[in-house]
Amino acid sequence: MKRRLFLHAGSAAAVSTLAACGGGGGDTADQLSAPAPTVGAAQEPDVLRGQDPSPTPTPNPTEAQDVTSAPTASALPEKILGCYYTTWDTGTYKITDVPDAFNLIFLFHSKPNGAAVNGSFNNVGNGSFMFEHYSAVSAEQIQVCRRRGQRVILTVGGAHAGYAWDTRTKSHNFVESFKTMYARLGGVDGIDFNNYEATILNQSNIGAVSTEMIWIASQLKGMYGSSFAVTSPPQPNSPEQQALMAAMAKAGVLDCAGPQFYDWSGFNAPGYIEGRMDNWVELLGGPSRALVGLSANYSNGPSMADCIREWNAVKRKYPSVRGAFCWSAQTMLAGGGGWGRTLKSML
Repeated sequence: MKRRLFLHAGSAAAVSTLAACGGGGGDTADQLSAPAPTVGAAQEPDVLRGQDPSPTPTPNPTEAQDVTSAPTASALPEKILGCYYTTWDTGTYKITDVPDAFNLIFLFHSKPNGAAVNGSFNNVGNGSFMFEHYSAVSAEQIQVCRRRGQRVILTVGGAHAGYAWDTRTKSHNFVESFKTMYARLGGVDGIDFNNYEATILNQSNIGAVSTEMIWIASQLKGMYGSSFAVTSPPQPNSPEQQALMAAMAKAGVLDCAGPQFYDWSGFNAPGYIEGRMDNWVELLGGPSRALVGLSANYSNGPSMADCIREWNAVKRKYPSVRGAFCWSAQTMLAGGGGWGRTLKSML
């Protein structure tokens, strides 16, 4: 069963619009008019992205793990073509089925390590995270991808799996849990922060969360080397997420961020994605940190023609833009793989 992607929401106004209907959905978002592509514009509504249909956790084992035994991280490619591989949809396509047109795979996802509340893992537990799918996405499979040159990055968070690290104790607990996940997966090439969906990140905690996420990123880079990547797929129009990404980029711990232009029909409008990328290139300190988040054979996102048009426009304006990614590997493969082949030829 295909599930819509991931992320989080941003402005309080957009979140409150959907609060009454339990988090929103694609149909609701599609009925609303597009926000103007300007800095600080009201963001498009949040929708239920990245929701794992099987939210019951399987706790990680507690035995100590040797974090030095895994292969070291490989640096991100100069030009990136990535995709999100969803761990709850492994029956038809394995992670090793992702074609080599993609040099980066986001492994989606890990969750806060605690008991769900009304089906949600938002802010549960003590800051540590867990990965539930070691049998479906094994360390051996991940290392096959890495040996053939594909970077694999573990996503932390997603819809109903957000967490606000706002104290050093919570951040320390997360780092310790990441060491376990890293070792059990045989090593990964980085972390993809997707933990700030909906009202998890807001004006009252943006300062504390920014400080702690910078600290977490610094700790992981210190532990696994400077090539260990830190990435994130922010909501394009969220002021809070813009501020977080800018702070991490300024601190030198964010390798690249890719605003996700899907799960809302307004992203299909000609020139919309190109216009929003102007703001993101500035926020991130240059195009080399900027990815363009697109969709591949996914019903609630830019079409193939939209992706080609907008990518060409962005690349003409910013030749050194880092690259693009799609949601998702499974929808792209089900569509025959043409999206990957086409975008790779255009990088």
